[in-house]
Amino acid sequence: MNNIGNENLFQYWNNPYNEYEIILFLPERKMTQLILFAEIENETCILLAQRINPNKDFYLKLNGPGGKAAHEKNENIDVCVIRECFEEAEIVLRNKKLLKIFEETCYSTKEWRAEPCLQKEAKYIVTLAIYLHPLEEPPKHIEPHTLGPWNLYKIKDLLKHRNELVPVLEENIELIDGKIKTYEQDVLELPINIQKLEEIKIKMEKQPQRTQETFNFLNDIDLEIPEEEIPEILDKQFPVLALNFGKLSSYEIQTLIKYKKKIQESIRPLRRIEHKIQTIEKSYKGFKYLSIFNKTERKIIAQKFGENPTIAELSQDNTILHKFRNTIFEFEIHKSSTNKLTYLKLRLSKDQTQINGTTNGKQNWEFFQKNYSKLPLI
Repeated sequence: MNNIGNENLFQYWNNPYNEYEIILFLPERKMTQLILFAEIENETCILLAQRINPNKDFYLKLNGPGGKAAHEKNENIDVCVIRECFEEAEIVLRNKKLLKIFEETCYSTKEWRAEPCLQKEAKYIVTLAIYLHPLEEPPKHIEPHTLGPWNLYKIKDLLKHRNELVPVLEENIELIDGKIKTYEQDVLELPINIQKLEEIKIKMEKQPQRTQETFNFLNDIDLEIPEEEIPEILDKQFPVLALNFGKLSSYEIQTLIKYKKKIQESIRPLRRIEHKIQTIEKSYKGFKYLSIFNKTERKIIAQKFGENPTIAELSQDNTILHKFRNTIFEFEIHKSSTNKLTYLKLRLSKDQTQINGTTNGKQNWEFFQKNYSKLPLI
C-alpha cells in the first residue's frame, strides 16, 4: 500500500501529455486547419476568412477551412478536414494532394481548446492538425453567419502580422511557409497549373466583400450531364456518398449539390418562422407570465381570461378587484414601431405607500381601469 504515493507515480501524474503514457478513459477531441495555397504573381498566398461570430472563440481572427471531427461517429481526422472544406467553402479536396504538415496532441481542461495542462488536471485529450492542399477552384461563401468572405493573403504579410491569425496558425506560420515551398517535391510529380491559378485569381478579385459568394464551382469541372437532368438522391443515399469524400466523381458531386439545394428550399420557410419567433422572444424576454398573481392563481386566471387579459376583463371579477383595491403597481406602457399602444406591463411595487403627487411610474388599479383598460396585460 505504501507504494501508492511513491515518487514515480507523482512524477507521472504531474507530467504533460505523453503518447506512451496516456489516460485512456479521457474523451478525445480532434480539430483541423487547412491551408489552401496558390502562387499569384510570384507571391505565395493562402486562403483565409475572418471569424465574425462574437459568441465563438477567436473572434475576428483569420483561419482557413477546418473544424471539429465528429467524435460521436469516431470520424477520422483526415476525413474531417475534407468534409469541413466542402461544408465551409464547397471545395472538393483530392486525397493524393492532401498533406498533413503538423499534428499535436495534448491534455486539456477544455473540450475544444488545445490548452496544455498536467495529467491530473486533464478532462480531454485534444489533437490539432494542419494540412496543405493547392487551391484549384474558387471558394464559396457558405457560412456568412460565422465566417467573412474568403480572401487570398500573402504569406509574407502574415509573417509580419501573425497576431491576426488563430493561435494554431500563428504559432506555425513559419512551418507553413516552409512546407509550401517544398510541397511539390514532397507530394506532386507535376507543377501546379499556372493557367488555372490565374483564372482563380481573376475570380477572387471579383469576389464581393461581406456578401454571399456567387461562384459555382460546378462551372469549373467537366459536367457529365446538364444539371436539370441530374436525378435527385434519396435521404437514405446521402450517408453513403458522405462517407466517400475524396473519391466522388463530378457526377456524384452534382447530385449532392442538387440535394443541398432541395434541403435549402425545404428549410427556408422554417427559417422565416424561426426569425419571427426569435423577434417575438426578444420582445418578451424578461417578462413574467401574469406576474401580479401568485403561481397558484396564474393557471386559474389564464383558464378564465386567457394568458394576456386586459384590465377591463380582470375587473369583471370582484375577487380580483378586492385583491388589488389598495395595491400600488409599477408599470410601463409599450408601443409598436408605429407608436401604437400594444400592452401594459405591471409589477407589484415593493413600496406600497399610498400615491401622493408625482407617481414616478407607479399607480393603482383604478388608474389603469380609467386609462388603459383595453391593453393586454403582461
